[in-house]
Amino acid sequence: MKTSLGCLHAALALVLVLALLQPAEGDCGRSDQIKCRTGNQCIYKSYICNKQSECPDGSDEDPKMCKFWPTKSQECRYESSSYIYHNGNCRTVDYMCQNSDRATNIYHQVCKVILRPKLEFEDEGMSTSGELLALLNSAVNHTLNQKLPDCPMLYSRVGNECLSFFSPARVSWAEARQFCLSIYGDLWQAKDLAAYGRLMEYMREEKLTANYWIGGRYDIDTNAWSWTTDDSTMPLGVPFWAIRYVDSCVQRGPPHTDPYSAPPAALPGARCYRAVLSPQQRSPGWCSAMTYEHFYYWTDEMCDEAYSPLCTFTGPVAAPIVADAH
Repeated sequence: MKTSLGCLHAALALVLVLALLQPAEGDCGRSDQIKCRTGNQCIYKSYICNKQSECPDGSDEDPKMCKFWPTKSQECRYESSSYIYHNGNCRTVDYMCQNSDRATNIYHQVCKVILRPKLEFEDEGMSTSGELLALLNSAVNHTLNQKLPDCPMLYSRVGNECLSFFSPARVSWAEARQFCLSIYGDLWQAKDLAAYGRLMEYMREEKLTANYWIGGRYDIDTNAWSWTTDDSTMPLGVPFWAIRYVDSCVQRGPPHTDPYSAPPAALPGARCYRAVLSPQQRSPGWCSAMTYEHFYYWTDEMCDEAYSPLCTFTGPVAAPIVADAH
């Protein structure tokens, strides 16, 4: 009898051990893996939104999710799994989301996905549907009709400009411009260095962290980086464009001053550097952005990336700010 009880206890103990070893529902047993939305297949988190579906249900390449997913930093382009350049190192999205301070560099919905045991995405982003655009258009038009002395609804006074930082929307460059046009504006264009300085100061004061599209793009017709509002060429060099860091040492040529030509070649024996100045691309499909990663200096980004519109008001001129004489 004791032998039977002993065997029973041993069997129960074995079942308990096996149960403890069995991963829980939705758990892959590895911190760097996540379960597909349906079924029991697990994939590495670094495979999410890499343009190659690993999940049978395609949940790792859900377009609604991937439009918010961080794009691989230029400095990390040769890394297989690390996307984000942070404090001098290439880091995974999972690593960035594990810490609340680091997570401020990531769209909050992305961290919600990566920290769950199963791929589930809830799109809380603002839609840019026709109904929404009509509503926003009506709101702006209403404030214009009231002839308010300052900027209309959705716009904020920044120096002599009325600007809209519409962070809830994350769309392609073309969609961002369409959004701005729908609210009596256009993507922001730097009128001069002073206007750019006032914009940078405002963004620092407001502690903005979103990435924004602005009105420049490489234009095949002008063969230059040009502003979309009037096709005038964008200024080159510092203090407008961001510095990027590359893996290989690149010989530096003379300053690039001609917007209609490629950067001049380096002179024989020129010193090489790992820091290069944007823009590096001169082909259609590249647009200008102001990203938090690059301290809101301009960068050249693929036009189908998902950033927020930075609009400048182009409707009836708002009254300038008049200093109080008393």
